[in-house]
Amino acid sequence: MLRRLPLVILMLFSVSLAACDDDDAAPTLPVTQVEESYYNLFCEKIETCDVFNAFVDLAIMDRQGCLDFLELQMEKEGGGLSLVVDAVNEGTVIYDAEKGYTCVEAMSVLACDEFGDKEPEECIGVFTGTIADGSECTINEECVSGYCKTDDACPGTCEAFIPEGSACDYTDECVTGAKCVLGECTFFTAPVAAGGECDENEDWCAEGLFCHPDTEECTARLSAGEDCENVSDLECDTGTMCIGVGTTAPTCVTITVMEAVDDECGYNAGDMCAMYNDLVCAIDDFQSFTGTCQISSKLDDMCFDSEAMAMNGCDPWGDLYCDIPEGYQDDGFCAAKKAGGQACTDNEQCLSDWCNVDVCEDMEEICQ
Repeated sequence: MLRRLPLVILMLFSVSLAACDDDDAAPTLPVTQVEESYYNLFCEKIETCDVFNAFVDLAIMDRQGCLDFLELQMEKEGGGLSLVVDAVNEGTVIYDAEKGYTCVEAMSVLACDEFGDKEPEECIGVFTGTIADGSECTINEECVSGYCKTDDACPGTCEAFIPEGSACDYTDECVTGAKCVLGECTFFTAPVAAGGECDENEDWCAEGLFCHPDTEECTARLSAGEDCENVSDLECDTGTMCIGVGTTAPTCVTITVMEAVDDECGYNAGDMCAMYNDLVCAIDDFQSFTGTCQISSKLDDMCFDSEAMAMNGCDPWGDLYCDIPEGYQDDGFCAAKKAGGQACTDNEQCLSDWCNVDVCEDMEEICQ
């Protein structure tokens, strides 16, 4: 989940931005180009870095599709980078365009397994908050301290950050540039080698490794055909996914993207329908978990046919779930996922994807 935005967002600015036209002036990065640049550089990393799971191949077809996908995710998270830009425009955050440019230059040379983790010294001071401790705030960047506590209320309150080496619960509390890793505010120095200690929430493992949540050690990603545990999205190599539906034992399966309506699909075979074409695998054989690719069902559309014993998935971008009556004796229909505090029986029914003791637990930030 994307938490309130730390200074490290600058790592995602595009390296192709034009500098100031005046040859004698220091190059700058205008704040008006922040969001567009963020999306473009992140999409570039998706295309070139071997550190993402197979889901991106199903969700993203090309650069424009990637940009649309990221914008949608930022909207769901409550504004994303636009919150920082708005704060700059409102005067609660001061933005240094020259430092922004030098930060971009430093970030552009980071290796794939450093991108998103390491913050160069050049990035310190790009954003400066104007709100003192004890006063109201909504995002970290507004605070002089760099930390806006919004756990209990919104607006939150600016508080002193936790220094390096001190105990923490999450990254927002830590001094700018540090992450909360294994309960301690820590600065990234280098990717962690195989066998090294790691935190699954801040996976600092070197390329080709993932942080195993049970051992808390950087572990080699598995190749296609190898048995897997389904403990991490990064457990299997890029282009493969840990799959084992029904009685099939989970293994790393190579994903093949099916792009047309009526194409045959099967979960255990790794034949998946292209989400970027609004397709889902409509299951008509629950023994083999196979079916055909069909347009996803929308709100209030039928998603489970009790007579035919067939299921068509709900729109994956629509915050929907298939509401099937207990016993599967009646048809099911796509329903809106539930907010925190509402009754639930399964994680998929909740916006937070967490049904805790029959109640949706709200994991989103209070300030959105």
